Amino acid sequence: MEMKKSIGLTVALMVSILLTPGAAVADARSASTWINPDQVLATSNKGTGDARVTSVGTVQVRFGRHSNGRVYGWGRALNSGNRFLVFEVDTNGDRRFDLSSEEHIQSRPNVWTSGFQTSSSSNVAFRACITPWEGQICENYPETRTGWW
Repeated sequence: MEMKKSIGLTVALMVSILLTPGAAVADARSASTWINPDQVLATSNKGTGDARVTSVGTVQVRFGRHSNGRVYGWGRALNSGNRFLVFEVDTNGDRRFDLSSEEHIQSRPNVWTSGFQTSSSSNVAFRACITPWEGQICENYPETRTGWW
């Protein structure tokens, strides 16, 4: 009886996690390759890999060292109004995004995404863009995106 109770609680917990908005994303980003926006803010030795001044704000690919010693890249938007910031990661060298992170800018003057661990492999590259709507990809916005960095 105790075993059934334990299995039932485990299943109920798993269903609860799966039905919680954002839970799967947060869980997937807890892997060592991603850090959240608060961890991005806490990085040191920050720099800009690529940047573009556009008619809707400045978009940047930034990088910095996390307290775990690894270097991460992320997207940042400056002075962009009520739009969305998208950070795309290419992991296989085809210069099409494989992973991404998105933040609603909401007229905040300085917004950044989650960060992805950099790599010495030329297959891994980052770019960022500003889009007018949620769920868009940078490929569709050449005028408001950085190059691959």
